[in-house]
Amino acid sequence: MRIHASFSFLLLLLCWLGGATSAQASHILGGDLAYQYAGTATAPNQYRVTARLYREYQTTAVDFGTVQLAVAKDGCDATAAGGFFTPLTRISTTTTSPLGCAGDFSYEIIVFEGVVQLPPGRWSLSINEENRTGSMRNVVESILRGFNVGAFLDNSSGLRNNSARFTSSTLPYLCASQSHRYSFTAFDADGDSLVYQSVQPLAKQLPDPLSSCGVPIPYMSYAAGSFQDPATGQMVAYPARTYSAAFPLFSFQVTNGVATPYFELSRTTGELLAFPIISQIGPYIVAVRVDEYRKLAGRPTLISSVVRDVIYSVFTGSGNRNPTVATARINNGTTDYPLNLPIDVATGETISLTLNATDPDAGQTVRLSSDVASIMPGASFQTTGPNQSRLTWQVPNLNPGLYSCSVTLADNGCPLNGTEVRTITFRVSRVVLATKTSQPTVLNAFPVPFHEQVQFRLASRTTQTVLISDGLGREVARLNSGLDGLVVWEPQATVPAGLYFARSADGRQVARLLRTDTP
Repeated sequence: MRIHASFSFLLLLLCWLGGATSAQASHILGGDLAYQYAGTATAPNQYRVTARLYREYQTTAVDFGTVQLAVAKDGCDATAAGGFFTPLTRISTTTTSPLGCAGDFSYEIIVFEGVVQLPPGRWSLSINEENRTGSMRNVVESILRGFNVGAFLDNSSGLRNNSARFTSSTLPYLCASQSHRYSFTAFDADGDSLVYQSVQPLAKQLPDPLSSCGVPIPYMSYAAGSFQDPATGQMVAYPARTYSAAFPLFSFQVTNGVATPYFELSRTTGELLAFPIISQIGPYIVAVRVDEYRKLAGRPTLISSVVRDVIYSVFTGSGNRNPTVATARINNGTTDYPLNLPIDVATGETISLTLNATDPDAGQTVRLSSDVASIMPGASFQTTGPNQSRLTWQVPNLNPGLYSCSVTLADNGCPLNGTEVRTITFRVSRVVLATKTSQPTVLNAFPVPFHEQVQFRLASRTTQTVLISDGLGREVARLNSGLDGLVVWEPQATVPAGLYFARSADGRQVARLLRTDTP
């Protein structure tokens, strides 16, 4: 690969991330908001709110000592009954140089905190600042827009909640015209069900915000054109369209010479796959909202939302290709585990995951990093060798459910490091499973889908215990197989339609069961 920086690359870098703006501009690159329950017996309903801002590193920029938190009850007006404003105080500032090369640009990650009282109600929280960085490719006049990012809490039932917390502090960037994996995954300490979706970025209300709810920033349009397919070298046409929350990047998938917009965000894990094209390099705004559901009175109920709003930078770069995870092995096993599947763990269990990275460019090494130690109770992350790391988790007494984190890979190619941010998901149960060193055997169930009855056969022809769990890892039924290994499940009428998993007691055999509402 070429390792020299072209003049055009450096010029674009300076224009995107250090362009001239107002002396009072704060050059915000993104941010997110989260909260944790901090109440006590004598002071219930207290929440610790944490705001994280990214901004360009500018010695003359606004010095953030505090940010103002707007809080509204049962609506958006923070001046209405129950609403208020309160400062969040800066607790840390970290400067990072993400490209890892000489002449790299730097940005700051600034963290603010404060404690607020939120008695039962429906609460909207937000921070509103001046102003966003300029030259965004997908929205109109970003430098003239204030920055708004928010969170929502519905504790009107009296519940206590900890919001989901985004687990990666890496801003997404890549060298164009290659597949890129990034993660918006969040960790939820309560084990609630999380749903991810791309949303339109927001600006603060003007004049100075009396509202905790922002206003959508209009998306830009692009004309029809063509680009060279990196795989075949052929020119591929694309139609004119307007960017949207569903497709906020100039990213395409080419099939049989036809280009279709490509922005694949997993609704269940927050993992993002994209293929940005070199003909439209530059920074884009991407915002992802995580909705949190909890079963109340027997029904899934929206209780919380948080948003991460960041820039996604696409560079022409030097042709450096992104690294990837080559193997993932559990508890020093010798068989690779597919990271697109949840890893089953039990409360009280200690599990280790050894990750080996590889890079397609000869001679490059890969460093792996993760924020799990500060996000997931009982978790640690360490480098164990060249291109290798180990994530260890002593699983605390969590509610059964899915818990996700992320690991960042970066190679040492310059002037632009290749990156990948990988999502890792654990399914926590209260059932002690045998040590897992390999991928479980997947069993075929019949019929699929089913309504009244479903059956499958275990690989071993002996009587065994089989556990049925829902998508959050909660036990629904406990069955015994027949002497021939046959398992038949006839769920009660109160078991709702949905996806279920059957596992042998040792965790090494699994069947996927899909129940419908009607026969």
